[in-house]
Amino acid sequence: MKSPIFNFWLPICVVILFGYSCKDNTKGKQKNDTAQQSEKPLSAADSTLFHFWDKFDMRDTAQVKNPEKGEQQLADFIQLLAQTPDSATRDKAVDLMLDKAQVNRTSFDYFIKQYEHYLYDGNSPMRNDIVYESVLRYLIKTDLLSDLEKEAYRPTYKLVLRNKEGKTAEDFTYELANGKKQKLSDTKSKYTFLIFYDPDCSHCKETIHQLRDTPQLVQLFSQLQVQVLAIDPWGDRTKWKNYQSQLSDQWINGFDGESKILSFNLYDLKASPTIYLLDENKKVLLKDTYLQQVIAYFVKTNP
Repeated sequence: MKSPIFNFWLPICVVILFGYSCKDNTKGKQKNDTAQQSEKPLSAADSTLFHFWDKFDMRDTAQVKNPEKGEQQLADFIQLLAQTPDSATRDKAVDLMLDKAQVNRTSFDYFIKQYEHYLYDGNSPMRNDIVYESVLRYLIKTDLLSDLEKEAYRPTYKLVLRNKEGKTAEDFTYELANGKKQKLSDTKSKYTFLIFYDPDCSHCKETIHQLRDTPQLVQLFSQLQVQVLAIDPWGDRTKWKNYQSQLSDQWINGFDGESKILSFNLYDLKASPTIYLLDENKKVLLKDTYLQQVIAYFVKTNP
């Protein structure tokens, strides 16, 4: 008799470490008030977001750059944004905050860099493309930045829009050890655990060893029909071949010999490993995630 998935959760949590990655005005107010009257009443959560920065003085550069004030306030704000499912609400909250920051270009530039650090840096445990999407939308439309400055953000904006949760993952061709070529779309399984790894990355090795050597994980993935598809996109064939023995025989181990994944920015590989969870139709269930978040997803969706 198969054990419920929940029984796997506690022992697996013990061995899964957190966050692995390498590398890599008055008239305006009256207008807003009038618009809000015609909309549905704000929830308490939305109201908190929209007024989160009301008492923060953006002109006070010392306060802005004080890690215990400006940075901490932004971190708290980001946590609320991450809990907000509605993109329009996130966009409005970010717009209000950055509009307020425009009174001091030093403050504006500081917070833009902090947003990037928290939401987009490959080593940040808070990285979140969905929230950063709202920031990037603001940056490519604001009149504060020049056209050249705006253009600098467009490539990143295109990247964060790729492979979003609920969308079909970008297909690509990879090479097997026997020279045969296959596509991501050829994978036949209920779930695909897609991991882009670098043979030289210590955190990649740690994640791979956990997947391969943790009995509960091996059993869980087998029970749920999860196919691990491990892809080395970095282009060093010798390193890839020398690393073969470190991977499970039950996995699909592929190599992007033509470096198309990186050349065409099919996936945003700002961290190693980069992990996606896909469904049987290759729809993205989790994007740029961690191993423990994948397990948490299985616990939630397969009680």
